Amino acid sequence: MRRAVNIHDIEQLDRLWKKIYPYVASQIMEAFQRDYGSVLELGPFSGGISLELARSHPGLGIIIGAESLPVIEYLRRKIALSGLSKRIAVEATDLEHLQFMDAQFDLVILRGAFFFLKEKTRLLGEIVRVLKAGGMAFVGGGYGKDTPKELIDEIADESRELNKRLGRKRVSKEELEEIVRKSELADRCEIEEEGGLWITIRKQNT
Repeated sequence: MRRAVNIHDIEQLDRLWKKIYPYVASQIMEAFQRDYGSVLELGPFSGGISLELARSHPGLGIIIGAESLPVIEYLRRKIALSGLSKRIAVEATDLEHLQFMDAQFDLVILRGAFFFLKEKTRLLGEIVRVLKAGGMAFVGGGYGKDTPKELIDEIADESRELNKRLGRKRVSKEELEEIVRKSELADRCEIEEEGGLWITIRKQNT
């Protein structure tokens, strides 16, 4: 059983990554190739990317979905302080049984996915379910492909320690390929190693 989320470690990690989020957001939008649509960001490490997207792309409507009540409360406070509460909603959801409708979102983001993918075997399928036809998901972890090395070096040691305390699991590319294979979504998924280790999922128009 995965340990309970330590909200203080989540907050510290979030502050530490503040300079990194713009680069990850930029990588996602480069792959998404649209500046409008509905966005879902999932998991306890949400918020930073959503705020960057809301500031730079006013055509995006954003929902954050998280399981932990302390995380939800923290994210709502953070978003309220940013003045973007009308642009970003935070909702409670089980990650293996997303409470959202089929085909609701154009873009789904899950950074920090390697805390969950091995144990939450329905997660990738649920992400595909809530994606619209023609939509894209960006699932995985990393610093972003264009992040300056000096920024990475500045936070790497502390980030590694916080992730360890929070229970991050190491997932190799080979293990990720096996997770995708078992999900029966291999025809929709592409594994990328630029700027981290990511699965991009594209739901084709029918």
